[in-house]
Amino acid sequence: MDATGRYLGTKEIKNYKNLSKQLFAEFLGTFLYLSIVLSAGIAHGTSNNTVVVSLANGLVVASIVQMCGHVSGGHINPAVTIGALVCGYIKPLKAICYVAVQVLGGIAGSGVAYLVSAEKIKGNLGATVPYTETRSDQAFALEFLMTFLLVSVVLSVLDPKRGSRGLGSSPLAIGICITGCLCSSIPYTSSLNPVRSLGPAVIMGIYKVFWVYWVGPLLGGLVAGIVYRFVLGVTHNEYILRKQSQ
Repeated sequence: MDATGRYLGTKEIKNYKNLSKQLFAEFLGTFLYLSIVLSAGIAHGTSNNTVVVSLANGLVVASIVQMCGHVSGGHINPAVTIGALVCGYIKPLKAICYVAVQVLGGIAGSGVAYLVSAEKIKGNLGATVPYTETRSDQAFALEFLMTFLLVSVVLSVLDPKRGSRGLGSSPLAIGICITGCLCSSIPYTSSLNPVRSLGPAVIMGIYKVFWVYWVGPLLGGLVAGIVYRFVLGVTHNEYILRKQSQ
């Protein structure tokens, strides 16, 4: 196989059996995420119960990562996929396929949330729009910073030289990160995931400053991938020295 094929990951794409399982896991995970977490915001209407919505997001994502992480990595987020691509954990062709099924899963999950919600309480179906006093550049900065942190945490638990150290549970680490970020940001903005914003936007036709919820998270994931690969990642020599000193 030539160098271009190795870089793009042509061999992985041709492994149809394994690829189909991974794509189904990403679709199913994203579908479940949107269909379940949107209900947390819908059920509370305009009361905006920050803690409930934050916990729902964090716990559901942790559960989904536990369920399908061993199959596909449990990305369920294009920003995570971009970070993993930069770090070399996934090849470009597979990354494109991941994002495609994440988009489809997010829209399908949002459609289910719409169908099972009573008309009087569904509101905007949890569409992510900045708080009325928050400028678009402020929302962008928050989305960038929060997604940078989230993707950095995900990359740390995907790192084969590091594994699940610290909290001792990869899904728990990711879920706690999401919960903390949303507890801090819901009064201003709340996405960390482009397909989390895309699903309700497509179903409800709400695209107010929609660019914020794609550019911010995707750029945050990209920068997180660069920083983790070249600064925060555990090198082989560092890992051996640490093990020997214990």
